[in-house]
Amino acid sequence: MLNVTPKEGQADCHLIRLPNGHFVLIDIADAWDATGAALGQLRRLGVTHLDLIVISHFHWDHYGRLLDLLDSGVTVDRIALNVPDRACADREKPWGCDWNDVQHVLEELRRRGVPFFTPAAGQRLIDLRSPDGKTITSLDVLCCYNGIDTPVGPTDVNDTSIVARLTHGSIRVLFTGDLNQPLGAYLAASSVDLRADLLKVPHHGTEGVAPDAFFDRVAPRAALVPAPRGLWVSARSMRIRNYFLDRKIPVYVSGVNGIVTVTIRSNGYVVETER
Repeated sequence: MLNVTPKEGQADCHLIRLPNGHFVLIDIADAWDATGAALGQLRRLGVTHLDLIVISHFHWDHYGRLLDLLDSGVTVDRIALNVPDRACADREKPWGCDWNDVQHVLEELRRRGVPFFTPAAGQRLIDLRSPDGKTITSLDVLCCYNGIDTPVGPTDVNDTSIVARLTHGSIRVLFTGDLNQPLGAYLAASSVDLRADLLKVPHHGTEGVAPDAFFDRVAPRAALVPAPRGLWVSARSMRIRNYFLDRKIPVYVSGVNGIVTVTIRSNGYVVETER
């Protein structure tokens, strides 16, 4: 979890280094008051090529540095993204989803020849085997709706988030975008296997987020929150803070801990923080 929220703004950017040395990004943005944070950290980590980028949903604080990344010279093999239905996007105009900017991004990807696609639930985006064939590393899509044709009716753009799970051996990490209450409640009551050892907490840990029942189904052993310190300690995050506090589940917050590095082995993981 890169620290793209060092001040007051919120954003997401998560870098995965696969066992074969390739890199994957889950979202590529930095906060409105931290311009350059995402690209600067990727540059310091020596990232010049990405096997895959997943844009969880089309809010600026999740995709806002995508074109800047391409401008910087980083090459990208493919991009998984989920374009909301226009009716869903226009409900958030002008404060939320900018339909014209979304179309501009898609046109730029076409012009640059960068392949992009919308994944389906159940689709495997990464599939690697260790040399002995015993350890599987995968990235699987669990949920992907367009904001109109959903099991809970029309939703907001947050609930168009691509929900994906990274697995390495027996260890699972769930990436949730900004999953909100309506779809989060549906998933909590569904048969979808949500279990994960580590949870990227949706919606920067603030209200509107998926309900406690969703967190119960995931049953994480640790949680990562891409949020500035001020937002995490605010009333907007009280329920989520208390949920993890009451269950003694450690929480790592980018605006508090800085860059958070999780090293995953086939049967365990280690968490290291910048501070």
